[in-house]
Amino acid sequence: MASDRAALRAPLLVRSTSPLHCLLAFAAGAGLQQALGLPLPQGVAREAMQAIGTGLANAGLVLVLWCFVLFARARTTLLPGDAPARLILHGPFRWSRNPIYVGMLASYIGLALMLDVPWALATLAVPVLVLQRSIVPWEEGRLHARFPREYADYARRVRRWL
Repeated sequence: MASDRAALRAPLLVRSTSPLHCLLAFAAGAGLQQALGLPLPQGVAREAMQAIGTGLANAGLVLVLWCFVLFARARTTLLPGDAPARLILHGPFRWSRNPIYVGMLASYIGLALMLDVPWALATLAVPVLVLQRSIVPWEEGRLHARFPREYADYARRVRRWL
């Protein structure tokens, strides 16, 4: 029984969650921005960058919150390391198998533009790699094991990202 639990235990990168990875990467980018600086656009270009960033950050937040509502209604877990109770196939999950991560990354990019932290765009590669190589494959394996036929059909119909 203990070995079964250990076999199903998510790796540390999965258990530590992607919001934490994004927060750490953003903080590193902000630190680089403070230490090294990058020239920022001025005037109308800067205002446009901040307006686009605000729209992107808010759109990402709305997408993530929409997904949270769907998870709550389905009474299934949001945590990637936990076993899913249900497979959600509607709402934004019709267009992407990972709309929470898409929304989170859109918010990250939007905040970097909105807050004048362009170095955070360079450090975004770290959480993207963690998602692509660790978290998403773990989640997909869990979903395939729990819902073999249904998830395989879903994965054939819907793209991983966009």
